[in-house]
Amino acid sequence: MNIYVKKVKFDADGEAKVLKERIESIDAENNRATYRVLEGDLMNEYKSFVITFQVTPKEEEPGSVAHWHFEYEKINEDVAHPETLLQFAVEVSKEIDEHLLSEE
Repeated sequence: MNIYVKKVKFDADGEAKVLKERIESIDAENNRATYRVLEGDLMNEYKSFVITFQVTPKEEEPGSVAHWHFEYEKINEDVAHPETLLQFAVEVSKEIDEHLLSEE
C-alpha cells in the first residue's frame, strides 16, 4: 500500500492552522475515509487525532449526508474539545459538494 501524507491549512477561530495527515484507510464501498494527524497545530493539544469522513446517500431523495467523526486524546484535561474543527468540517463538506456538482 502506498503511504499518502498531505499538509492541510485551515482556519480555526480566525487563526491559520496547519496539520499533516496520513490516510489510514479508504473504504470505497461505504464512501468512508480515515485520516491520522501526524503533526501540526492540533498535536500541541492532543496526543492522537483521527478523522473519519463518510458520505451516505439519502434514501428517499437525491443527495447525500456527510458524517464526520473525530477521535482524539487530549494531552490533559485543561484542553478543550476540538469544537473549532466543526466549521472546518462544514467548509470541507461544502467544497466536496461543489466539486461533485460541477462534475454532473
